Parts: sequence; structure tokens; C-alpha cells
Amino acid sequence: MPAVCFLMKATLLAASCGLLLAVAGHAQTPVPGAGYRISVDTRPAATSDQLKVVVNTPLVTENEVTYVMPSVVPGSYSKKDYGRFVQGFQALDAKGKKLKVRQDGPNLFVIEKARNLARLEYRVNDTWDASFNDNYVFQPGGTNFDAGAAQPNFVLNHYGLYGYLEGSAANYKMRPYEVTVLRDPTLYAATSLPTQRTPQQDVFTAADYVTLSDGPVLYARPDTASLAVGGARIHVAVTSESGNVHAPQVLEIIRPMAEALGEFFGQMPVPQYHFLMYFPDFQTSKVINRQTGSYGAMEHSYSSLYFMPERQTEEQLREMVREIASHEFLHMLAPLNVHSREIGEFDFRNPKMSQHLWLYEGVTEYFAHLVQVRAGLTTESDFRKTMRGKIEDAQKYPAASFTEMSRRILEKPYDAMYDNVYQKGALIGWLLDIRIQELTQGKQTLRDVLLALREKYGPTRSFEDAQLIPEIVALTHPQLQQFFDAYVVGDQPLPLTEYLDKIGWRYVASAPARVKAFGKLGFRYNNGKQQFEAAETDANDNVFGLQNGDAIVAVNGKPVTLQSAEQLLRPLLEPADAPVRLTYRRGAGPSVDREAAPRTYEVEIKNQLEPNPSATPAQVQLRRQMLGTKS
Repeated sequence: MPAVCFLMKATLLAASCGLLLAVAGHAQTPVPGAGYRISVDTRPAATSDQLKVVVNTPLVTENEVTYVMPSVVPGSYSKKDYGRFVQGFQALDAKGKKLKVRQDGPNLFVIEKARNLARLEYRVNDTWDASFNDNYVFQPGGTNFDAGAAQPNFVLNHYGLYGYLEGSAANYKMRPYEVTVLRDPTLYAATSLPTQRTPQQDVFTAADYVTLSDGPVLYARPDTASLAVGGARIHVAVTSESGNVHAPQVLEIIRPMAEALGEFFGQMPVPQYHFLMYFPDFQTSKVINRQTGSYGAMEHSYSSLYFMPERQTEEQLREMVREIASHEFLHMLAPLNVHSREIGEFDFRNPKMSQHLWLYEGVTEYFAHLVQVRAGLTTESDFRKTMRGKIEDAQKYPAASFTEMSRRILEKPYDAMYDNVYQKGALIGWLLDIRIQELTQGKQTLRDVLLALREKYGPTRSFEDAQLIPEIVALTHPQLQQFFDAYVVGDQPLPLTEYLDKIGWRYVASAPARVKAFGKLGFRYNNGKQQFEAAETDANDNVFGLQNGDAIVAVNGKPVTLQSAEQLLRPLLEPADAPVRLTYRRGAGPSVDREAAPRTYEVEIKNQLEPNPSATPAQVQLRRQMLGTKS
């Protein structure tokens, strides 16, 4: 039975709960002169939203070196340019004399007479307070310095705070790091990095910059919990702006998923894992991008950092956490244990991207849903509905080679296709799994292939990008090469009808139907007026007589807010039987109540996906084998 321990706004003696376990190969004591010694003082940051950083540098042997702040970081597939948040950069010798520095673009600080370099000093702005423009940093990959909040916190993604030296004669990026953070004694650091703690400071150590950047830190008043499952210790740390969400509550949501993953893997592929979770108040928080409503997480080898809004009900919270956390958790398999050289030796300055996003994100997304249905956390019907949704979303993107898109994901037009890795990428993983099981007569699954690759490579060994597909084919069946050539390397439409028929499901791209619905409706959030409005409709197109721009006040007497909108407005967009009373306001006029029943519409239903009642025993068997179900 899993062992559990909690720490919530109480004592800082969390070591007894095993909250931070040193990972073999993760820690390395810096050698004086050989590595970086960094100090960060969080105590005066209540009003400035800035931190001062002091970097004592390793000994430099060149006349000129460049201090590199990352342009792109692992797990993110767009340029972030973290150097733009650095201000007042100075390079100093041992006597405090300034060395000449010139800036080359947003991320590169070129230092002259570098043999005399002793330390760097500069200030860093947090990214969460930056404008929500096209270049904004998604919160799980950024930094937040908020000592003055009701729930004081610091989100420290290290690559948003410091970089590494780059010279012609030495690989300074792979030197050891020691980071000392001075802090308020009431705050606790949750992280996967090895940590030495005293009442007013923490010292984090890492073997190199790659390892350091892989271990974000969440500082907050202690609200943590942990459990042991599958041979691993799973930790949860929570910061909730309104105080409505707590770590023990989240742990209970994660527990069945963690147990399911232990079953899926046979044994957890890591000895420890940390869920670092920040929950903004969706009504009042200043750090939410209300234009997109974006929230989510970023994966790391031994942790993942989450930015998810507080939800109105326990069920909404459970659904959101399970959906996002299951995906990030599964990154323990790929790319942690199965990755190419482009990831294993990541170039933060000018990265070369791997061609296998279909694996890192697509297969991970497919597995995240497969694990849940296999464990009984969701139903076969839920799984089918989810995959149907991915079919619909994938159709919004133009045809493209997935390997080509992956290689060029930082370029236009491919950068705009990134979200398709969670849609078509997951479908690729699904159909690939079906094909492997069919060709091997049930002797192998896609999971088996990935576990075999994990055994061969693991966290410290990279595969060559061009060799992955041939290796998978060699592990399974020669005919699998045709699948990759057509649908992964090629841009042919996925064979949904053919492949889903193999598991006894019937897929129809489009078919006429009669449905009862409220009509053609859409909704958007007007950030300036802070209200939801009707969109993409006309008074003659819906049963309520709504026009574009009408403010939606309430549904069946329940006020429509940012937190309740999904629950109240979503049913208006789907087939329905019962009448609904809608309260809306047009322009500056008074609110109007209108109750209306659904009408019958002649429509084209796209992407029908349902069980085939005439499925053969062989088709049913393949479906049961894939989903791990008995029905």
C-alpha cells in the first residue's frame, strides 16, 4: 500500500517525508575555480519584481568569452530569448574593476579581457509580468517574483535567471553549478535538485547547466504531500493564489494515475518525481493571459511545473489535473529515457531540433489517454470521444510531413503547426500501436517498443535522429516502414477508416443526420468588458435570437463567469433535448430572459466514430488487447 506523508503550512522539517531525494548522477560538488557559484537574494523583491544575480565564474583561459542566456529551452518549441529580461549587466575582475562588455542580440553578452573575469552582476525581471504579446513566455517556462502576494511565491526556472560562458577553448556549459538563494524563512523550496537547507537560505547543486536548467524551483509557504508507488517517491507542492487548492487534495487526484503508470511501466523509470503546481485565481489573477486562457505545464526529467487555474468544483479540478499531469508524467519515458542527440546535447543558443515530435509529444499524448482507460480511470466511450476530438482538431492544420515540421518547428509556417503534435501526433501514435499489434499478431505493442528503447538508451545515452525509425522497424516488422514513409515522413492523410476498422470501430468522415440543438452559436470572452459574448451567429441562426456581441449574463439563473463558463456554455454548443433559460444583454440595454427549446436541424455530422455492431471476433480481440479491457 502506498506510503503517504504531508506538509502543509506547518513545519519546514520536510526532510523526514523524503521530500527531496538526491538522484544518482544528479549532484556534483563544485570545485573552487572550476564551476559557477551563483547567489540570488529574493528578500527585497516585494515591490521590484526583479532579482539581483551575482555569478562567480569559473577560471577563463580565453581573451574573450560570451555569456549566453538561452534562446530556446528543452520542452519548448519556440524562441523565448530570456536575455531580454536581463538589465544592468556588468562583468568584473577580482578587484571589482569593470570589464568591457558588448551585447550581441538579446541573449549574448561578449566580455573582453576575459582572463581577468571573476564575477558577473545583473538584475533580472520576471517573465510573468511581461506583456502578453506574440513573444510572451508561457508561464510554466518562465519566472515569477512575488514576495508581496497573499500567497508569497517565487517560480524559478533557472534558464530565466542565469546562463553559461561560451569560449573557444573550453566547454563552460558543462561545468558544475552551485546556486545559493537567500529567502524569507517562511518559504519552502520544492525542487528535484539536491538541496542543502538552512533557516534563511538554500543551496542547489547541479553537475552542469543542462542539469541545472532541468530542475525548476517553486518557492512558497509549505504545502506539500508525497506518496510511494511503483518503486518511486512522488511529491506534490502547491501554491494556490486564493488558498482553495492544497497538496493533499491534488495528491489524491494524482494517486490513481501514478498507480496506473506504475502498472503501465512495470516499475517507475525514475526514483523520484516532483509535481510543482501553481494555481492562479481565474477571476482576479494578473498573471493569466486572458486573450488565450492558456494554461498547462512543462516537463523536466524528474519534475514538471504546472500553471493551472483554480476551478469551481472538485470534479473540474480533478479532470484538469488528471488530463495535464498524465501527459507530463509520461515524459519520464520520452524524452527522458528515449531521446535523440539534439535533446541530449541541447544547444540553448542556436538549437537544432529533432525530427521526432510525433514521439516526444504525440505518442506521449496517446499514452496519457491509453493509460487511463486501461486502468479504468476513464471508459472506452471516453477514450473514443477524446480521439474523435483529436481527429477534428487535426483537420484544422495543413498537410505536412511530421518529421519535416519537427525539424523546422522554430520556422514559419511550421511554428503555427506546433499544437498539432497533440492532435495528429497522438493519432499517429494510436494507429502505429494498432499496426504494430496487427503485424506482430499481438506479440508486441508500441509500449513494448518504447520500453525496449528505454533499456538500450536510458537517460544518459542518445540515439541518432535519422536512425530511430529504422530501429523501430527492426524491432517490430518490415512492413511498418510503409506506415512511417506514408504518414510520418510523408504527408498522406491518416488511414482512419481502414485502421479503426481493424479494432471494430466504424469511422465516417461525413454523413447526413438530424439533430436537436440550439443552433449556430459561438462564444468569446471580451477582456475589456470582462464578459462573455455571442459570436459567429445571427438572430435567425439560433433559438434565443442572439446577435454577435450580446453579453451572456446567466444560464438557467446561474451567472456566467470565467470559472463557470465552460460548464454553462459548453452544453449550448452540443446536441440537447431540454429547454434552457438564457439571460443576456444587448448593448447598454437591460438584461433579457429568454427560454427556448432545441430545434431539429438537418446537418452533416463530421468524423463519426462508433463501435461496429458487426465487428468480427478478431477485430474485437485486437481492440481489447489495445485498450486492455475485457469488453
